[in-house]
Amino acid sequence: MKTKILTYPLFAGLLLATGTLHAQSQETRKENISGQSLSANERKAIIPATDADKQVFAQAVDNLEFDFDQASIQQKSYKSLDGLADWLKARNFTLKVAGHADYIGEDAYNLDLSNRRAIAVKNYLVEKGADPALIEPMGYGENQPLESNNTEVGRQKNRRVEFTLY
Repeated sequence: MKTKILTYPLFAGLLLATGTLHAQSQETRKENISGQSLSANERKAIIPATDADKQVFAQAVDNLEFDFDQASIQQKSYKSLDGLADWLKARNFTLKVAGHADYIGEDAYNLDLSNRRAIAVKNYLVEKGADPALIEPMGYGENQPLESNNTEVGRQKNRRVEFTLY
């Protein structure tokens, strides 16, 4: 199963569209661990995003795949996740890894699968040296669809993992 990683507006809108990334202090990061939107006053610095930064996340978006109905990351995803782990080690950002599912199957099963996939991504990044205290996995199951679950295309878009940097 192909599972895309999408990014929330804080990172996608700023890094991918404008080439700028907003960072925040460690103190603010701890206060906002829940992933709440940050006000301008809560941001500590604006860091220009290089083309290399954009490429790391674009590759992670394009290459993360899981085995069907499993939380095991496919081997072809490792190289891109290795790059992301290296980026995280160098940048000291908090990363929220949010797993999502389509509506096929029981609600509880989908919630569990999305949570296990988010944890699998965290575990992989930690194995590659990323700080476990700065990676927050969370499963949302089928509760936050991007598209209608009435079509295969919609269901595929709803089966995803999202990253939020803060």
